[in-house]
Amino acid sequence: EIKTNTEQLQQGGGDHGARQAERLLDWSIENKLIPHGIFDLSKEGSYIKSADQHLASSPNLTCANIVQTYLLPCEFGGFGGSNDNYGFRNDATLSKHFIANASYVRALADATRVMKKMKQLHSTNPDQLSPDTLSIVTELNVWSKRAILLSEIQSKDSVAGSNVGSNSSNLLELLKNLEQDDEDSISVGYHNKYTLQGCLDHMETILNEAENRYTSTNDDRIRPSVDWYNHIIGAWARSDLGDAMEKTKQFLDGMEKYDETEVGVDSSTDSDIRRCWAKPNTITYNGVLFSLARDQGRGRAKVAQEMLNSMKERYQQTKDESIRPDDVTYGTVIHALAQAGMAQEAESILDSLEDDYNAFIDQSESDEQSLTPAESVVVPGLTIYNSVLNAWANSFQRNAAERSESLLNRMKVLHQTGRNSGVDPDMISLSTVMKCHSQSKSKEGTERAEELLNQAIAMYHQGNWKVKPDSIMFNCALLGWASISGVDGQDQGGMAAERAELLLHKMKSLREDSSLDIHQDTQSFNIVLDCWAKSMNPSASERALKLLREVPNPDECSYNSVLHAMTKQTTGTEMVTSAEELFEEMKGLKEKKHLSISEITFHVMMNVYGKSRNVDGATKAEALLRSMQSDGLSLNATSYNICIDAYARRGDSKKAKSLLDEMIAISEVHTECQPTIHSFAAVVNALAKSEAEDSVEQAQMIVRNVEELDYVSPNSVLYNSLIDCITKNGVLNAPSQAEDVLAKMRQMHNEGHSDVRPNPYAYSMVLTCCARSQDKGAAERADRILMNMEQMYEEGHSDVIANDRCYSAVITAWARNGSVKAVQRSLDLLDRMEHNLKEDKPHGRPNAHCYNACIHAVAKSDLSGSQKARKCQEILQRMIDQKEKGFHESAPTLVTYSTILNACAYANGDR
Repeated sequence: EIKTNTEQLQQGGGDHGARQAERLLDWSIENKLIPHGIFDLSKEGSYIKSADQHLASSPNLTCANIVQTYLLPCEFGGFGGSNDNYGFRNDATLSKHFIANASYVRALADATRVMKKMKQLHSTNPDQLSPDTLSIVTELNVWSKRAILLSEIQSKDSVAGSNVGSNSSNLLELLKNLEQDDEDSISVGYHNKYTLQGCLDHMETILNEAENRYTSTNDDRIRPSVDWYNHIIGAWARSDLGDAMEKTKQFLDGMEKYDETEVGVDSSTDSDIRRCWAKPNTITYNGVLFSLARDQGRGRAKVAQEMLNSMKERYQQTKDESIRPDDVTYGTVIHALAQAGMAQEAESILDSLEDDYNAFIDQSESDEQSLTPAESVVVPGLTIYNSVLNAWANSFQRNAAERSESLLNRMKVLHQTGRNSGVDPDMISLSTVMKCHSQSKSKEGTERAEELLNQAIAMYHQGNWKVKPDSIMFNCALLGWASISGVDGQDQGGMAAERAELLLHKMKSLREDSSLDIHQDTQSFNIVLDCWAKSMNPSASERALKLLREVPNPDECSYNSVLHAMTKQTTGTEMVTSAEELFEEMKGLKEKKHLSISEITFHVMMNVYGKSRNVDGATKAEALLRSMQSDGLSLNATSYNICIDAYARRGDSKKAKSLLDEMIAISEVHTECQPTIHSFAAVVNALAKSEAEDSVEQAQMIVRNVEELDYVSPNSVLYNSLIDCITKNGVLNAPSQAEDVLAKMRQMHNEGHSDVRPNPYAYSMVLTCCARSQDKGAAERADRILMNMEQMYEEGHSDVIANDRCYSAVITAWARNGSVKAVQRSLDLLDRMEHNLKEDKPHGRPNAHCYNACIHAVAKSDLSGSQKARKCQEILQRMIDQKEKGFHESAPTLVTYSTILNACAYANGDR
């Protein structure tokens, strides 16, 4: 009956010793040796070292050892065996924290089978074997491993890129098949054994029955163990169930209460604390901390930090080594802080660990002691340092890149000097620092990220395998270029997308180096496509479409980035046609089940139509809106807002208003279609662009309605659109009405409406309204508003800045005034702008448009021809002087010369 190694691996988890031991167990049962006391270890004891002699001498020890040996693949990343026969992508070399694979499943089935044999022996041979502390630990251990597997399957089933992924159903089916093959011997006897909640409920049933047996018999052989509770806490902590945190905390509170009273708390007197019969240890706390760390909120991170402090205080008071925080404790707390972006708190803990470790080293050197650090101090390892780096990456603070780079250099020094040789930066360290630089949204930060990537490549070729570059590292560098693509002042000439694509090609060239094993995954291509989608490069859409054809497995995001790039091409119908062809291609792939299409794709395509210059663009966008439901997609506020925007761009206020009314009507049933503030503002914008005589009245009515609604709050965009409507429709007393809206915005902001802050755009629109008005005193009104803006800035309103557009509007208002005073006031404002430039003040600086407005004021004035010519020549010279000083925005334009010639052409009687 000797089997080959291959057969052994296919049958079990690769552990031949456990399988042979199980065969001996079966032989003993079959030959009825149990009654003869072969499991009685009370006389000779056990070679197993244990603080609890009841465990070391337990008759269940043989079964427990076999179970524990079978479960070894579950403890160490599922090592052993192969997944090839079951169609799994991942082999048995997965990360320790993500362990769901075929070897794990087979190990669990094997352990479950032996556990059931042990329980059957309790029934058939109660005098020789009965439930005790060790058997309960064994049961709970098996069920906790089952719960962890089902938690991985349940939580990752629909998450792309997880270690379970699409294999989850295969894993569950494999477990059922393996247990069905052994059904006669392992009838688990619990109908919910294949659900996470069912496993957790059954674990609590096992615990409750064992606790009741102990309290009714006072038999120390079944005295509750801390391991009982730790297995349940660990299973709950690894789950994604909503009450996981509450459950783990209840167990911890009960165990702490037992530690204080030694009799346990009575649940009948305190419903929030569960009665427990063992005091907590470090593993207990680590389990609860793990549950806290699964949440990315700052609140949970602070609770984890408080729990760490409580552990330290309890240890200092009791000197109980069983509750001393270890490296897992600190690492878990720092991980929780890192996920919440609490970088300063995370680094503060690291600094404290470093201080303790350095003090230990110094003391050891002076006393010449041979103690290892683990005996008295926690050595901060590479994982802890990487978690702090990740905290800076998640903090999004301005100095995150500098702080992370500083910590990286500290790690290098600690390794090089031998002070802490285990913290030599690895690929995770470098990738995280690169991520910090990429998130700085600056060209310098992005270039530094790429520089670190090049350093990693060089170090790897020099023999440092720990920094082996991978696709994740390249993607961190690519994300930097994506963050600045299309950003004014950072992406000059659209170079960001060019640089990103060069980096993508570099990945392809390095792929030929088999030792690097770098793959251009879909995410890498999508990042570069996103660069082109954001880029202001005129050929962005063509470049994006060309790159799409190189993506090995394009997904919905790939196509949507190209469509997004096409929304910026509004010069004609060619790009709309290309977008339509791409959309049809996506629908064809969807029919073949090669691609999914969500609401996002429809929204992007609707934007292509809406932002195009096609007359029927809005109609086509609405047609897509109507087709979404027939394609099984849900409409929402964004769907309607895109269509309203499309009609607003074309000045079709009636259609825009009808869509808004439709949203209001259906929102009672479909709350996701409830109008947002953008919906109302877009309709006001449509009215501003329409030619309807009552557009201002309609816009004012919409604003009043918004002010009365409880599900939406007015903001600056809404009121700015109203000012724009008043300005463009030239109603009677338009400047006065526009200024009233501005005053209302200031009042609402002072009353606490933070979203109604008057910005420079609002002021410039009011000033533009004055400039366009024929009302008497419009120029004086504009001048007064401008001076008030500068005064408000001096009083501390730093957001009220009179920019060049504001100055230009006031000068234009004076130009239309036509008086001699208008010329002088225009020149005074020009002087003021040049002073702003010279003194580096934040207010408007003279550009060509402002100078041209001043020349226009001269041309429209009552000055004589020679005076006009002389004034225009002086202004022209001032423009040339400013340009020669380096302020190129003041350079004369064609409009400058045309306005001067126009002023001279209509002069009468002299030169």
